[in-house]
Amino acid sequence: MTTVAGTHLGGCPRTRGGSRPAVVVSDLDGTLLLPDGLLSERTVAALRAAAAQGSRLVFATARPAWSARRLLSALSGLGAFLVSSNGAVVSDLDSGGVRRIRAMTPATVRAEIAALGRRPWAVDREHDRLLGPDWPDILASGPGTARHVDDVPDDSPVLCLMVHADPGESPPPHGAWDAVRWTSSGPGLHEASAPEADKVSAVASVLACLGIGWDRVVAFGDAPNDMELLAAAGLGVAVANASMDVREVADALTARNDDDGVAAWLEGKCLCHV
Repeated sequence: MTTVAGTHLGGCPRTRGGSRPAVVVSDLDGTLLLPDGLLSERTVAALRAAAAQGSRLVFATARPAWSARRLLSALSGLGAFLVSSNGAVVSDLDSGGVRRIRAMTPATVRAEIAALGRRPWAVDREHDRLLGPDWPDILASGPGTARHVDDVPDDSPVLCLMVHADPGESPPPHGAWDAVRWTSSGPGLHEASAPEADKVSAVASVLACLGIGWDRVVAFGDAPNDMELLAAAGLGVAVANASMDVREVADALTARNDDDGVAAWLEGKCLCHV
């Protein structure tokens, strides 16, 4: 791994294909966002400068689209893509138009919950979040944005099932009957999605639309749900606060999210001539 934050090594580093990165992909929580969940002015400026230089922006997050879009409002008008709910939905950041969706049936989700035993759970759907019994308030995503239920209703497909877990506990390798795939976006939280609802598959659909290969992608992340994305990208960059397994799979390391690590990398590597 190479440390690359905030230093100038003679222009924007080359990806595996040997050309400048055409696409910048970034996770949100723990990576692009500050610890308070907001974007810094420095990060907004760096991303706008990258877009002005021709880089296409993709934001890939475990958050549902309605939550992520609110946080990214300062980056409107750049033609960015939003990969939300760990890859279950691909949409246009500006218009909200959905390009791809991979969801689970409520019956599948209920089977997963039953297989896990008595664990606090919640689910994200396209337009709302439902909190199951005993779901901790600290993970409720703020007042007024979710409602409590006793079971998963049949009225809408589920994009993401979240289960509260002990810190350090690994998510299940797969779900019952391999009907879902599990990952984690942070300590104490495990998430299940449909088999094709992952960040790599979702970003691959964006790249196919753009006609751009993975070798021209730079991706930033911090958590286990970013590992495959960093490995697939031409250059995978971990923020310094990333978990050790993420840092080990990354090609390079930048500063922490609370030190604007993504902005520091862009300023030092790709925006030298802006």
